[in-house]
Amino acid sequence: MTQLKMYKRLQMFVSVGMLGFLTSCATRTLVLDPRIDVVRIGPNVVGRVYIYSDGKWILTDKIKLPEGWYAGPGPTP
Repeated sequence: MTQLKMYKRLQMFVSVGMLGFLTSCATRTLVLDPRIDVVRIGPNVVGRVYIYSDGKWILTDKIKLPEGWYAGPGPTP
């Protein structure tokens, strides 16, 4: 194998390795099991939530969720 081919293969190997490293380390993936997982709300969490009113679920506008509250699956109303 020539020097150029070895260099190209090494370059490809490093590029693919770095791509894998960056995509796995740069993202935070969390998989929740809705049957058992409960999470605690951290600081500065803003989002939309559902409230149960008059027999139906209503999606709210964005709200700030209080730090320290717990969120998880609950009983179906």
